[in-house]
Amino acid sequence: MKKLFLPFLATLFFVSESLFVDLWPKNEWYQHYLFAPRFLLIFIIFITVYVAQTYGMVYGFILGMLYDVVYTEILGVYMFSFTLIAYMMAKVMKMFHNHLFVTCFLSMIAVSVLEGYVYGIQLLIGKTDMPLNQFYSYRLLPTLLVNALFLLFFSYPLKQQLLKIERYEREE
Repeated sequence: MKKLFLPFLATLFFVSESLFVDLWPKNEWYQHYLFAPRFLLIFIIFITVYVAQTYGMVYGFILGMLYDVVYTEILGVYMFSFTLIAYMMAKVMKMFHNHLFVTCFLSMIAVSVLEGYVYGIQLLIGKTDMPLNQFYSYRLLPTLLVNALFLLFFSYPLKQQLLKIERYEREE
């Protein structure tokens, strides 16, 4: 049963992004600003930092492919970026202490990198014509705010659960 807990958490975070957007009140703020909850990316980063680099990359690849199939029209964008960000995060964390604040800060940087990468791909293939300053004001900043609030409330419990999983994996 303990072996299924990490895939269960991954599924929960995968579904939580779309549920969050669907359940968000459609008020004035929602009409003007675009935000993307990146809970799944944050989860992958936390797996990479607190469980194992290989787990983070494998989950990044699989969940990124699933994300591409379910949510986007272009295959490979999230599959590649989730895997690459997990790899880069593992390398960066070797230079820093394994502290929750550092992990949260680097998660916010990873969300920014992902948003910029996806914006660049969309701009390159002509799926968007949003200027960079508008992207920054109406997409990136609201996305960072939503994900920072998520980290504020869920980073510590998530870290504790992943450390339990890591101890279980180490004991086997």
